[in-house]
Amino acid sequence: MYLLLGCGDVGLAAANKLKESGAEITIVDRDPKRVRWLKEMGYNVVEGDFSTQETLRNAEIIRAEIILLLTSNYRDTARALVAIEALKKQLDIDPVIVARVEDDSDVEGLKRVGVTEALPTSQILAGSVFDRASELEMMMREKKLRAMLKQIQGKVAIVLQTNPDPDAIACGMALKYYLKTFGLDADIIYDGGIGHQQNRAMVNQFGLELITADKVKFDSYAAHALVDVATHTNCSLPKEIEPTIVIDHHAVPSGEVKARYLDVTPVGAASTLLTNYVKYAGVNVDSPLATALAFGILTDTADFSRGATALDFKAFEFLLPKVSSDVLSKIQHPAHSPDTLDVLSRAIKASKVKGGYLISNVGDVKDRDAISQAADYLMQREGVITTLVYGAVGDTIFVSARTNDVRMSIGEVLKSTFNEIGSAGGHAEMAGAQIPVKALGKQTDKRSIRAAMDREIGVRFLEAVGVVKPRQQRKSSK
Repeated sequence: MYLLLGCGDVGLAAANKLKESGAEITIVDRDPKRVRWLKEMGYNVVEGDFSTQETLRNAEIIRAEIILLLTSNYRDTARALVAIEALKKQLDIDPVIVARVEDDSDVEGLKRVGVTEALPTSQILAGSVFDRASELEMMMREKKLRAMLKQIQGKVAIVLQTNPDPDAIACGMALKYYLKTFGLDADIIYDGGIGHQQNRAMVNQFGLELITADKVKFDSYAAHALVDVATHTNCSLPKEIEPTIVIDHHAVPSGEVKARYLDVTPVGAASTLLTNYVKYAGVNVDSPLATALAFGILTDTADFSRGATALDFKAFEFLLPKVSSDVLSKIQHPAHSPDTLDVLSRAIKASKVKGGYLISNVGDVKDRDAISQAADYLMQREGVITTLVYGAVGDTIFVSARTNDVRMSIGEVLKSTFNEIGSAGGHAEMAGAQIPVKALGKQTDKRSIRAAMDREIGVRFLEAVGVVKPRQQRKSSK
């Protein structure tokens, strides 16, 4: 809830902007005529002196996440801050406080007495309060997380998604750094593999200690945090353990996510969220952490061409002065292994394109991450809007898909196409699936398995996107 203290012309401009966005607002003003007028406009208004604790309690300050002090009178602002500070201690609350200033020289003085942000009148009139709403909410979330950490005594398990990518690895690194600042130790835990050359280069370059899930006892930790993943489905945290903290940027049905502290914000990369946590906590971000987080943002937004938001750009801008360009280049362009080059070669040779959709069966593969790299690489082919690459690693077939077709979500396509024979998921522009070889039938030799892979994966996908007719229709038309 926004608690708006003082509603003259400047306060009304801010209130109207916030109301248009659907934000919950309570206004406090001492002028009876203005109070009646605001109520007629549909606002929730409390009449009274906002510099008194009684009025602030009546306005439910205990529920306020962001307080906007928009009076032009510096003395009224100062008196209100005294009352707010007293209530913060009494009610154990810590809202974000934004104050209006007429003179830039007042900024530092207000910050010393509890103001989070001080904005000149011109910025408020120009809509800066509304424009910065996401940042203000991020400040509020950081304060809430910091308060919750006081309740944790013992080591924290930071759990990454299965087969963590650069965004997940950077988030784990950042959360561990953040927790250490507040006196908490943590382990970064993952399952699956770290096979992609960029992922391995990142771990090696920053000297990260990542622990595989099979080597830990999850119930021995005081708290459990999921980063870049929000549910048990795609990570190693046992289902019987409810996470303490969830920080993720993927859209997940609210009923599937449970945690004492929950932050699922739709931005381009989870690294953006972790950047803001360390930023608003006042944590000194060193060059390795800045470089890792910047790389996480770049990879998950495909260099800001996929799903990037204003928050992603601002986070990257904050990190940039401390990013090591040399280190960033090393992890962005690591040397390809001979196995990866072999898979890329096979993917090119096996490519089949129909209506802008490219499928490629790369056969047996040693490194599963080479499949996703091939899917990325083949998107560069002229005329291709979607790629689907699949190959077998042991008894499992791994499928990787990419698209720049805004008309569909490739993650939803793969779910509906392959969930009945395996498991699938992903996002609008990138997704993957895993299918047991035995789901293809009783094939015994490599040739028949490869043919079955084309039939049950490649052709099935082309049917799903409408490029070829479903098999039953093809038979009936003969």
